[in-house]
Amino acid sequence: MIAVTGAGGYIGGATVRFLAASGPVLAIGRTAPAGLERAGVQVAATGEGPPTPEMLRGCTAVVHLAGRAHTQVASERGRDLFDEVNRQLAVRTAAAARAAGVGRFVFVSSIGVHGNWSAETVRADSPARPAAAYARSKWAAEQELTAACAEQGPALVIVRPPMVYGAGCPGNFPRLVRLVRSGLPLPFGAARAVRSFVHVDNLASFLGACALGPLPAQRTFVAGDGSDWSLAELVRGMAAALDMPSRLVSVPPGLLRLAGTLIGRRRELESLTLPLRVDWQEAGRAMGWQPVLAPAEALRASVVGPAR
Repeated sequence: MIAVTGAGGYIGGATVRFLAASGPVLAIGRTAPAGLERAGVQVAATGEGPPTPEMLRGCTAVVHLAGRAHTQVASERGRDLFDEVNRQLAVRTAAAARAAGVGRFVFVSSIGVHGNWSAETVRADSPARPAAAYARSKWAAEQELTAACAEQGPALVIVRPPMVYGAGCPGNFPRLVRLVRSGLPLPFGAARAVRSFVHVDNLASFLGACALGPLPAQRTFVAGDGSDWSLAELVRGMAAALDMPSRLVSVPPGLLRLAGTLIGRRRELESLTLPLRVDWQEAGRAMGWQPVLAPAEALRASVVGPAR
């Protein structure tokens, strides 16, 4: 049995559905995850804490997706909320897995560990430059997990995905789809810096490979699937999927980021207009994995639904 924490979330639900096709799954959330009821899936609730060793007994791997994301609220009454959820909870969950005799712990981190942009293609051994509170908490968790698991187990696999997209996803992607659907001219014609994305089903299948496949020595991977687009290319692809013209106006990306600063959206504009391309093929080769969806098919399915 494979345990998935954060199973009630967007990526967690996709991962549970993928794994359930191969064998039994334990879907874990703060409350019992809804909408995952199917043969071979058990659900469990932990409240605000980690799963207990008794809950994880009999599992061969844990895919840890529970975390705090898609919010700028970093603290509350002196508490570091990102650290509490993204580092402390991860470390406590790994300790529970160790006590339960689980052999493998897959920790889902973030490409943000390498910074918000990079002029060079990002690989797993690229320098760590976490800038935002979310990324810093993930990097801190990686470091603590690496030390603890190297000494005491379980075997650790760290996965750093870029922006995840798909039908119904949270974040910038659905906002961009709404802008394209509006038919308004968009000022992204000069935004040609390429960034990597990953479709949620491809990420779920890669996490499945990390949980189920042959395990190399303790590894860290950057994830991806070939969904590498500039903002201008992404808008054109969305418009084509919607059978609409793409109305792009060329505004220098620096001006877009300046405007983003003025309206409190600079980080979002940076995450769409600065380069951040990942080398995901190394991870695919190491795990014997290929994406289940090609980028063009994945983008169309994310915008208008799967082809019939």
